[in-house]
Amino acid sequence: MTSPAPRLKRRRVPLACSSCRQRKSRCTGESPCSMCKDLQVECIYPEDGSSNNLTGDKRYILRLEKRLVGIERTVQQLWQAKGPITSSPVAAQPTDDVAQKRQSDTISELGEVDYSENAIDGMGAMNFTDEKECGFFGPSSNIAFMRYLSRAMSKTESNDVSRVVTPPPVQKHGGMVSVGQTQAPGVSQEPTAEDFIAPRHVNIYALPPEDRTRTLIEQYFEKTGQLLPFIDEISFCETYRQMRLRGSSKIRRTWLGLLNIILAISTSLSMKDGISPEERIQESDIYYQRANSLCDRDSKRNASLEMVQYLLILGQYLQGTQKSIQAWTTHGLAISAAYQIGLHSPDTNQGYSPLEYEIRKRTWFGCVLLDRTLSMTFGRPCSIPESYIQLDLPSQEIQMLSSGSEDSGSSQLDGAFFTAAIKLYVILYHVLDSCYGQNLGLQNSLSAADSMSHILDGQRRLNEWRTQLVPSLGLHIHEHLMTPEEVEEIDPRYTIKHRFDIVLSVRYHNLRILLHRSRLESLLKAFWLPSDISAEDKRIVMPMGLASVHSCVESASFIIAMVNSITTSTARHHELLGAWNYTLYYTFNAALVIVGCMIVAWKDRDDSPSTWDTVDKSRGYIEKAIGALHRLDSGNRVIARCIEYLSQVVLILDTLSKSSVLLGIGGDSSMQLRQRKLILKSWVRLICHFKFHLTDKICVQLRIDRIRTTQRLPVCFQNTGVTFSLLNTLTHYLT
Repeated sequence: MTSPAPRLKRRRVPLACSSCRQRKSRCTGESPCSMCKDLQVECIYPEDGSSNNLTGDKRYILRLEKRLVGIERTVQQLWQAKGPITSSPVAAQPTDDVAQKRQSDTISELGEVDYSENAIDGMGAMNFTDEKECGFFGPSSNIAFMRYLSRAMSKTESNDVSRVVTPPPVQKHGGMVSVGQTQAPGVSQEPTAEDFIAPRHVNIYALPPEDRTRTLIEQYFEKTGQLLPFIDEISFCETYRQMRLRGSSKIRRTWLGLLNIILAISTSLSMKDGISPEERIQESDIYYQRANSLCDRDSKRNASLEMVQYLLILGQYLQGTQKSIQAWTTHGLAISAAYQIGLHSPDTNQGYSPLEYEIRKRTWFGCVLLDRTLSMTFGRPCSIPESYIQLDLPSQEIQMLSSGSEDSGSSQLDGAFFTAAIKLYVILYHVLDSCYGQNLGLQNSLSAADSMSHILDGQRRLNEWRTQLVPSLGLHIHEHLMTPEEVEEIDPRYTIKHRFDIVLSVRYHNLRILLHRSRLESLLKAFWLPSDISAEDKRIVMPMGLASVHSCVESASFIIAMVNSITTSTARHHELLGAWNYTLYYTFNAALVIVGCMIVAWKDRDDSPSTWDTVDKSRGYIEKAIGALHRLDSGNRVIARCIEYLSQVVLILDTLSKSSVLLGIGGDSSMQLRQRKLILKSWVRLICHFKFHLTDKICVQLRIDRIRTTQRLPVCFQNTGVTFSLLNTLTHYLT
């Protein structure tokens, strides 16, 4: 006989709903409970909040927490509606109905704010400060060339100069340079009240007012969209129009991210609005934060043509900021997504309509051009080998941009310009490969004969591009020094055509400098490494090296003269230049090359003075470069830092040309003594702020009373070759 199954004990429900209490029925404790579900009545639990009813108490607390979260979100929205800048057109939240509807529907969708910055600017122009984290900046980078300049200046044949300072190298081992997070130069490190209340989230669906948005879109396609024409202006503007009419509830996040990053780069590069650089940076950062919040997660999970376009424009935008790490990382994501959707494949692209095929093809070439640019500026290997580029060149029949008010013949040159740029960057790839070892950072250098062979081949390619390809496309490369009068005579009806010519001319001369700079670096290296070339071979190699120096000076003078002439003209003519960050890079690099040529000339002038006359005459172009950068974007902190560096280097050059005023035997006049003090101060500023990664605290440590009292070498100068007696001498002249 089997025993009956044990009876299950009914689970007690600590709190019954109001309906079950009224009916005196058993309540299951669910929400809704089974009885209310069967009767199809509303199931409500009382909120007594008493301590002897734990379930009710927890639910009451949860409701309070939800209300608190809602209040916090509302406060964040109010903070953003106020805006961080009051004089900017984007300071207020959108007033149009569509944007307000979208914002109210998704008020809970907030994105994280990216406040990070690095010690290297996005173009790799120069280092700003010393940090613990490092990044590789190889042979073709500006930073690598500045290493040659600093060592050559510290190893000059004048004993007086070498006694002044023996600077330590700026790099760590193998081209590593500090790139960690930093604050802007000249900004206090002490936290302010705003640092504690600044928003950590941004409303990702907010947009500026309608007129402001349309103005920024038009400015993008008038400038940046012409130089990298891979977005169809007509279809993009139509999508924007549909979003305004029907609401943005069905608009893709990637397209909204693309829209915001277009607004960001247009604001960053535009100088038409009369907004100060600080306000322009703040406004563009708002759009960048929205775009980043919309697409940052998807960029690592999804791949689409729209996403690649977004990443390409984001990479361009980051090159104008102090976010070098993000610029390089974004570039990698763009190329990875492009490979994933087959932009590189001719077979994959055949299945699309002619317009879609052209857009995919131009987007792929946009990846290639950005790859070559970052490889050159950062000194890192190319991510896209030349053998992977198998697509046809852009079509000149398909128009990607609207003609606007420009002459129709000029406005349809975007395909021709893009083709010329692509072919020029093929030469850039070969120069990086043959003269700089693909920026792999290998120590085995080429022989002088092999180096000159590569330079001659590169110059032949450049000559063919300039004399054959460019004229066949209806474009022109300037080869003479441009004057302000010539700029004033440019017909505004053909602004696009002249902009294409000027941008191509600057890129051509910059590549010519890069080609011949390898020989200039060899001549600079002779300051600290003895040459292993025999006297007989030297008689053959030196004239070719001198020719490379003259080529560098010629192209550098051209770039500076062009930028100087355009910036001294009216604001309307400033639009003839490309983006300010690229103009800064080309101008700063040109000035550095002239500095290097003058150092070499100072060393070898006694052997053949007449051969260095051209170099001596280029001295004034450094001051022209400083003036042009001042006018390029007054108040821009990245430009200001480069100007300050060039100003200090000018003083160093004066020491090389006026050896009589260097430290030496006593009995100097008071004028010479004042000149020596000025020169020594320039050396100390260079040590403290630029090449040698030392902080402003050194200025305090250089006080003569501290050094004489402690009788110890400051830590920052240990293992650098700087002695106690040298510091004692420096402080004697500085106090």
